[in-house]
Amino acid sequence: MGGRSVVAATLVAATLVLGAAQAAAAPPGSPGSGGDGDRRVALGDSWAAGTAAGAVEAASGTCRRSPLAYPALLARAAGETAWTSRACASASGSGGNGQFSSLSDTTEVVTATVGADATGLGALAAACSSAGTPARCDEAVGRFDRALRTLPGSLDAALADVRRRAPRAAVTVTGFPLLAEVKACPDGAADAARAARLDDAVNRLDTVLAERVTAAGMRFVDVRPAFAGHGVCAPAPWLTPFTAGEALLAGGPSADGHALGVLPALAAAAPAPAPAPNPTAAPTAPVPPADGRAAPGLFPG
Repeated sequence: MGGRSVVAATLVAATLVLGAAQAAAAPPGSPGSGGDGDRRVALGDSWAAGTAAGAVEAASGTCRRSPLAYPALLARAAGETAWTSRACASASGSGGNGQFSSLSDTTEVVTATVGADATGLGALAAACSSAGTPARCDEAVGRFDRALRTLPGSLDAALADVRRRAPRAAVTVTGFPLLAEVKACPDGAADAARAARLDDAVNRLDTVLAERVTAAGMRFVDVRPAFAGHGVCAPAPWLTPFTAGEALLAGGPSADGHALGVLPALAAAAPAPAPAPNPTAAPTAPVPPADGRAAPGLFPG
């Protein structure tokens, strides 16, 4: 993984020098979905798909993938041709896990960002925004809390399925940045109290992700330090407004967020741990069915 970290760091340096708009711009023939290779595979929800980053490719349909998303940026920087993104936006978090068909015993790198769509993080941001109401915010927090309680078991099952399908892969799962940074503004939370509730929700989501990903022997990358000072109310935000008009997009990472936030976090992280010598032995949770439906909605598509 050392070489891959160098590639990411190189892209980050270029981004900082050239500016996000230039460095993250997608050249012709550089799709957000990649190709049909299985050496490097990107999984996840709208955050991994780059739905809020813009330039969404029509060919990705309802999955709404963007070539400005971090998986595409990493693949382009590495000159990778044997890669694909199966990341898929899901407004409801329903459905099975249809993304794992690209995983195989020849897959070497897996990246994923997951949990925002399944818990309704965007809907929570929209409900607690300046366009929301205290009652809507309360209801959204309740829905988020209920979804978060089911996330550990679902994530355990999904990660076990990823490992079963890609036993040799180095797997990295990224977390989520603080959306509000305890600030209120027209594009963000309605007041400091609701901003604090949003940040608390993100912290609790990241805690669950970190615990379960680490327990699975995979790498969790905390992106909160990289995004510090660039919440939705910052002078230079890397997140879309909570009032974007669509809950799925509320608070999602912009092109700058992917290029200047997620990529530096990946570059600074320690290498992913090597897979266990015998990843199929003594699983800590029941092995999910082949279609991964033991964890509904986490990896739609």
